Amino acid sequence: MKYADLAQAQANVLIDLMKEGKPFLPFLKPGDPSTVNGLPYNPTTGKAYRGGNRVMLWIAGMVNHFEDNRWLTYKQALAVGAQVRKGEKSIPLRYVMFPNGQEADGAAIVQPWMDKPRTFFFNVFNAEQVEGLPPPPKRPESTPHQRIERCEQLVKDSGAVVVHGSNSPHYAPKADKIGMPYPERFVDSQNYYAALTHELAHWSGHESRLNRDLSGPFGSESYAREEMVAETASHILGVELGIGHDPTQHAAYIAHWMKIAKEDPSFVYTAAAAAEKICDFVGLERYAYEPLPQVEQSQEVAADTVGELSSHAVGGAGLPSLEAVSVSLARGALVSVGISL
Repeated sequence: MKYADLAQAQANVLIDLMKEGKPFLPFLKPGDPSTVNGLPYNPTTGKAYRGGNRVMLWIAGMVNHFEDNRWLTYKQALAVGAQVRKGEKSIPLRYVMFPNGQEADGAAIVQPWMDKPRTFFFNVFNAEQVEGLPPPPKRPESTPHQRIERCEQLVKDSGAVVVHGSNSPHYAPKADKIGMPYPERFVDSQNYYAALTHELAHWSGHESRLNRDLSGPFGSESYAREEMVAETASHILGVELGIGHDPTQHAAYIAHWMKIAKEDPSFVYTAAAAAEKICDFVGLERYAYEPLPQVEQSQEVAADTVGELSSHAVGGAGLPSLEAVSVSLARGALVSVGISL
């Protein structure tokens, strides 16, 4: 089973959920920042997965009801003295590296000016499928004052022009300005910055910056695609800044997003890669957990353990090809995909 088939299966799950009125990213939880879904990360490196791999794990975690955000390969589990339980199934991920060393964050994108990108496939298990791991560490919470200070600094450092007095938050590409209501019109400062950072995501797409297509009018498909990118970026920003994220505006785009998902299942992953670029462009500081210590292994196991291929460690060597991976789908639930141990 190929990675593309899993993307199609997950797109079908999202389409069914959107038909029920759920947001296109139904794993995003609005509300208090301390209750927002964390970012899937690798406990052997402490770093979050990125791009399409992040979305793949978000969806897999949601449909399998995993509460733990940690994902690691079979060999990485062994390296920290843990063991995947017999019969558990893995989720296939991918990592793309271009000849010049540029990474593609595992997303389904190809840049034609780059020759022969190499794709590495690897499989990961959720920490709830693994025995012998310590409990997940708690991410320290910052104070409201610290959160607002980080938001203020991020917007200031971006250089974006923000004009107050508008009826609703928006970004005007031609004027290259962000329009915002006055802060006192929001419930609190965190809600204000959640809205502002969403518009900052749109601002990053200007032709002088990341050069995304911002030409579509409200209600058009191209506008909906850009909104999907901005919403994904908003969630990442909301988690990292501790201000939360509110997906209640998704209803206006559901019809377009369903159509996009049907016609181009990989677009969710492409949008995720674009969202990562936004976060990098605005200088978002990423949180990293303390990596789990490795235990002494036999020479054979140690030699087989795979090191980092990107910002997170991935295990590609010795893992089965995706052709050997099986997919099992049930209505409203996507079963873990991979090999049985």
